Amino acid sequence: MGKQKVGAKKEAKTKEEEDEVFAQVREVQDRLEDLNHQADQCRASIRRCEVESKRSELTAKELEPLPDDSKLYRQVGKMFLLQPKKDMTNYLNATSAMKTVESNQLKQALQKLGEQASSEMNSLKELLGPEKFKAAFGNMAQQGAGGK
Repeated sequence: MGKQKVGAKKEAKTKEEEDEVFAQVREVQDRLEDLNHQADQCRASIRRCEVESKRSELTAKELEPLPDDSKLYRQVGKMFLLQPKKDMTNYLNATSAMKTVESNQLKQALQKLGEQASSEMNSLKELLGPEKFKAAFGNMAQQGAGGK
């Protein structure tokens, strides 16, 4: 009869430990999902910056053959402002440079998010152990280690 009580206590203790590990795994998984969401937003912002930069470059390139006294209009909200060609090209070049810098900053932020996600994956691996981790996330672990 004494052996049954010890066995019951061990089962209860392991069940509590499993519940605690499950809660920790869920927390890490939630953080990973949040990091993935932030990374997706960052990629979209990078794409928008690159498109805006390219648009400014191409527009400036199209303005080059025009004479210096051409009437050029720049859109500001719902209205258009008359500007000299020199001011317009300066504005387009500045916009292109600013968006390029912003894109580079976002790429650095994306890299940091990737490092954080890698750290979270490692902590998840430590919580589950290598065998359970491989069984649960086999394909994801290979992709993360192989480099995306």
